[in-house]
Parts: sequence; C-alpha cells; structure tokens
Amino acid sequence: MSVSKIDEVFPIDDISEKIPSAQFTALGMKNLPEIIRLKGMTMFELGLTAWHAAMISGQFQVAPNSLGDLVDRREPNLLKYVSRALNRKMVFDISYQFATVPSVPTAEPKIQLLIAHLFPNRLHIADVQLLNPESVRAHSKADDDQSHNSLRLFGGLLAKAERVAKDIGAEKITLTSANSPLVSTFKRYGFAVEDSGMARQAMSVGFGIPMELVV
Repeated sequence: MSVSKIDEVFPIDDISEKIPSAQFTALGMKNLPEIIRLKGMTMFELGLTAWHAAMISGQFQVAPNSLGDLVDRREPNLLKYVSRALNRKMVFDISYQFATVPSVPTAEPKIQLLIAHLFPNRLHIADVQLLNPESVRAHSKADDDQSHNSLRLFGGLLAKAERVAKDIGAEKITLTSANSPLVSTFKRYGFAVEDSGMARQAMSVGFGIPMELVV
C-alpha cells in the first residue's frame, strides 16, 4: 500500500513485468535527510524550482537574488532556506523511489523517480530515469544516462502523474528539460515551455528549461 498518494506515479507493476528481479526502495517526507544525501544536486534544483515559482507568483516582496550565496554553492538544503526566506511551506509532499537489479549493479539507479508536490500547487517531476539495467547499449563504455536502453515507460508514468495530480488538486505538472533537444520530446507528451522570463532565458542558452502541463 502506498504511504503517499504521489508514490503511485512510479510504475512499479510495469517495471516488475519487464524486470521480474527488480528490487524497490521508497523514500518520502519522513526520509527527507536521506533523499538529500542521495540526490543532493536534484534537491538543490528542486529548491531553485520552488524559489522560481514563488518569484513568478507575485505573492512575495523579496529580492530575487537574496539567496544568491546558497545558489552559488549549490546548497542541497536550498528548499529549507527558501521556506525560511518566504515564511511559507514549499514542499507539501515528496517521493523518491528507485529500483535496482542485484545481478547488474550500476553506479546510480537506472530506474528512479523523484517527484514532489510543490508550492503553489504543482506536481513537479524533479528526476526520472526509466532505463533497463539489463540492456546495455551497443558500444557503450560509460555507465551514464546514455549507457542503457529505455524501458519505454514514460508515457505510462505520465498518465499516472496526471491522475495523481487531479486527485491531489494540483493545477499542473512541471519538469525542467535538461537541454533544448529534449523540449520537443516533452512537447509530444503535452508539455509546453513555461511562459516566463526565466524560461525564455533558458531557451536562449539551451539548458534548464522549465516546462509545464496543465491538468
């Protein structure tokens, strides 16, 4: 049974069908320090996302660069400082789930999802990988994001995310496209580049592009 509603986004049954030997781990709000330890950079980026959402909401009279020192050092606990600066709870729920296959150990989980219900009311996909640890790409020498073949489960995961977003009353699903080529991929699933100055700037440099899907 899921501890949290947003746990349901991770497609455990579909993964198990494709990889019966997969073993699953789930971490939530009560495990936040462990999530920060395991996913420090992703949690820093989640803090940036929350800060950006607050700035474009128009609800806060704070200088946009007031957390500049923390940003410069890529503080994994940035979310905590964002909450303090705004005197507002920024994370309503968080879920980090991953699967490993004992027979094929990898440096990082090839199957993982970090998702959070963030201020003001968005379901944010902070990190997702749905690769097959048992299927290494031909001629691949490195153990990285491109080293294994896809499980082709993102469409199903997104369908679950849309159902969960509606169940928890979230207004949109958001994510950050790592680079420009991925923008067209996410657009095929219904995402659009966010209408903001930050998004336009990100598009101009070609990375860290905020996207959204209204539900």
